[in-house]
Amino acid sequence: MGKGKDKSGSEEGMTFLEHLEELRSRIIISLLALLIGFILTYFFTPYIIEFLIQPFLTGGESQLTLLAPTEGFMVKLKTAFLAGLMLSSPVLFYQFWRFISPGLYEKEKRFIFPVVGWSVLLFFVGAVFAYHILPFAMRFFQSFAMENVVNYWSLNRYITFAIYLLLAFGLVFELPLVIYFAARMGLVTPPFLRKYRRHAIIILLVLSALVTPPDIITQVILVIPLVVLYEISVFLAVIAVKKRDQATEC
Repeated sequence: MGKGKDKSGSEEGMTFLEHLEELRSRIIISLLALLIGFILTYFFTPYIIEFLIQPFLTGGESQLTLLAPTEGFMVKLKTAFLAGLMLSSPVLFYQFWRFISPGLYEKEKRFIFPVVGWSVLLFFVGAVFAYHILPFAMRFFQSFAMENVVNYWSLNRYITFAIYLLLAFGLVFELPLVIYFAARMGLVTPPFLRKYRRHAIIILLVLSALVTPPDIITQVILVIPLVVLYEISVFLAVIAVKKRDQATEC
């Protein structure tokens, strides 16, 4: 049998093992970019931590404490990881989209850099959205303090909570872009997305429970924009299918 053709019409000479090798190389590049971002941002962690704890300080007279000898160091590591991830996000998204690019038409491959730009933008928009939600979440949780009970929270646990929230919102804001390209590649269709809308909402609820700390308030806060993003994704899928059909006719 001859070699298959990809959507650009050229020979697709990559075997399954070669695809795995490409995946491995892209993962290695992504990890190196993350490591470089981690090292570059580690020295700025005091300023980043100060920025992250501002939403907590708006909640009242509660205080953050270090409850273990190594907690301060762990907080710096986690903060540097978050900052490094954001700094290296253009490289990470570029590696992701390049890996799936063989499933795109030749004309679509030319839009890799704009797509990477949109991916980074949506990620940061989601993270900023989460950061502005943090003060409301903190005021809610701190309101449970009683007359003889003072809120002394672990700095490590708070930073972990904030990082999870920022990363979760950053990733889920990628949903419209992912579904758009899934529709362009024929993996999903608008009727399919509409038919299984209820199932998708249940999946989104489960997803929000997995990517957020175990409290119902944060999960509800996350699932609301998820549902809105899903509806936007259905609309974008319609556009994607039309463009795919036009490309096929050409």
